[in-house]
Amino acid sequence: MPTAPELAQRDTRRGPAWSRLSIAVRITLAATGVVAVALAVAGALLVLTLRSGLLASLDAAAEQRASDLAQLVAAGPPPPLLPQAGGLTGAQILGPGGKVVAGTDELQDEPPVVDSSGKPVDKLDGDKRFLVVRGDRYTIVVVSSVGEVEEVTNRLVIALAVGLPVLLALLAGIVLGLVRYTLRTVERLRKQVAAITATDLHLRVQPPPARDEVRALAETMNELLGRLEAAAKAQRRFVADAAHELRSPLAALYAQLEVNLRHPDPERLADRLPGMLEDTARLARLVDDLLALARLDETSRPPRRQLVDLDEVVFAQVGLLRPSARVPLRTSGVSAALVTGDADLLTRVVRNLLDNALRYAESQVEVVLTSHDGQVQLTVADDGPGIPPADAERVFRRFERLQDARDRDTGGSGLGLAIVHDAVCTAGGTVAVEPSARGARLVVRLPSADVPELVAT
Repeated sequence: MPTAPELAQRDTRRGPAWSRLSIAVRITLAATGVVAVALAVAGALLVLTLRSGLLASLDAAAEQRASDLAQLVAAGPPPPLLPQAGGLTGAQILGPGGKVVAGTDELQDEPPVVDSSGKPVDKLDGDKRFLVVRGDRYTIVVVSSVGEVEEVTNRLVIALAVGLPVLLALLAGIVLGLVRYTLRTVERLRKQVAAITATDLHLRVQPPPARDEVRALAETMNELLGRLEAAAKAQRRFVADAAHELRSPLAALYAQLEVNLRHPDPERLADRLPGMLEDTARLARLVDDLLALARLDETSRPPRRQLVDLDEVVFAQVGLLRPSARVPLRTSGVSAALVTGDADLLTRVVRNLLDNALRYAESQVEVVLTSHDGQVQLTVADDGPGIPPADAERVFRRFERLQDARDRDTGGSGLGLAIVHDAVCTAGGTVAVEPSARGARLVVRLPSADVPELVAT
């Protein structure tokens, strides 16, 4: 069966040719294409504007020529040979009946260039423009050549057809060079990241001096490396602490078993069995706590969401602990409260809070459960040595012990409150150590369940 990278590579090969091109080539082609379209439109507008302007100038000159001839005719009969004007092909003056009475050198002996209706004759209707001005006795016809206009326009078209591809090729080369130069920074970052291994997570990439998107990418990479380094350190510390916690009871249990094996004595074995059983129970609790933390750390699977009667959980756990508790458990302040979350995790939250309180209480443990303003509050208080305000956050860290009264001899592993913290956060709540006149007062706050909108699973 092909692996995920092989499937990804296969999908890339099957994709369109555009997606297989490098980023530099794609950016160059896109930029060149946009500029090519813009230059083509601009070139077309330039040609049309130039041609229109030249024709307008030609028409203005023809109108001026017609005005001059009109003044000549108004002064008297025109001479048979009309003077030539620069830039114009020629002119004719037609008398009654359409007869040519005067004309420029090239049109004097030619038949009329327009018919009786004023339309050009076929033999001259090509690259000429005609201006016809009718008077009382004479008709003035000015003939202009558009050959020069067409020639200038054609030269411009040829220049654009040759120059624009050269300009686009030059532009594409410049864009490709700039993009590749810019991507050199990204490639340098890639090489720096590729050189960082699991044992070199303290290393960081060097951000470029420019404050742009590439620098933001480098800073994000450094933040990611920082988080990975912190996670790796936490994992190594967790493994080391777990191994340390497991080693003590295992060593004690191993020593007792070895002594009993070398020196079998039924009477002494009977005396040592309770201690061995206690060590085994401690190992079981520690392994159970480690599994609970591993489950809480598994973020790929969403936590279960179900309706939980938290008051029933409290009464059930108090009922299990009360027979063996060395101090009274008071639950007079427990009222009905409904929350949503994982029932197993919430049960462990209540159990760990009660275990922690019973471990350090001197005369009693008080449990209070209330619900108001859309929030459920569970308070577990003891009258033991308490938790200093400076250690109010440390107490929820894994394998954290604050003082001699809170060491492994009391049966704690330093994981109970850490499990409480992670489980409560998973359920969308908070847990904190609040000030108390005596002992420790731990308060858990969870969102209250809105019964009409939730369905138990």
